[in-house]
Order: sequence, then C-alpha cells, then structure tokens
Amino acid sequence: MQRTVKMPAWARWGLILLAGLLGACANVGYMPTEGPGLLLPAKPGTKRVVDGMDVWTRGGPDRPAWVLGTVMETRGKGPIGGGGTLRGLVKQAKKRHADAVVLLQKQSQWVGDAVEEFVLPDWEVNREALLIRYRHPKKALRH
Repeated sequence: MQRTVKMPAWARWGLILLAGLLGACANVGYMPTEGPGLLLPAKPGTKRVVDGMDVWTRGGPDRPAWVLGTVMETRGKGPIGGGGTLRGLVKQAKKRHADAVVLLQKQSQWVGDAVEEFVLPDWEVNREALLIRYRHPKKALRH
C-alpha cells in the first residue's frame, strides 16, 4: 500500500507564489556584431518611444545606423505577471550604449510543469531585436 503525503494549503500557495516569481524572471542573451560592422540604410518604419529610446516595431530606422549586436530575451509571464519585454530590451540596449532597438521577432509559447498532482501552466515570451547606434553626420571642419 502506497502512502501519500498531503501538503498543507499554506505550503501549496507558497509553492505557487515561488513558481510565479521564478516564472516572471527574464533570461537575456547578447551576441555582438563581429567584423567591420553592418550599416543599415535609412528606410521607412514605425516606432514607439519606450523609456526615452526609439523602438522600431515595423521596418527600420529613418536614418542610417550601425548594428551593435542582437539581444534575445525570454520572459515567463507567470501567474503574477512578468512585465513588458520591450522595457527589458531597452534596458539591455542602454547598458550597451545603443541609440535604438529594431524588433525582429516575438514568439509566445505555452509551457507547464507538474508538481505532484498540481500543474503550473505558464506563457513564455521570446523577443529578438537588433541594437543599433545612429550614424551621426560628420561635423564640418573649420579652417
């Protein structure tokens, strides 16, 4: 005969809260551009300003820009919410002295873990973006 141990209600809620906090954490990866650099040409696009930084959501920047690298962020929404990933991308861009972010893709997927007889479902959001620095015109030399 197999004996099962019942968990008190407060312990189950504590476990759910812990899983929610862990699920709201972000995992960030960064790949810098190698070589002489890639210059994006100016083209029409749409942008939002998030925490004072341009975030190009469709198309690209309206002026030439150098690509610094690619940042990938995975964030679980969790039962208590994981916050917006755009702010996380902007935070990473500021840390790397970028002028703007160009969104490449966003994916959402359903994930879940089973703890004893209780399933903890969650959504996971993955974003990938280019970090760019605008090409500033050279200042005229004075003679």
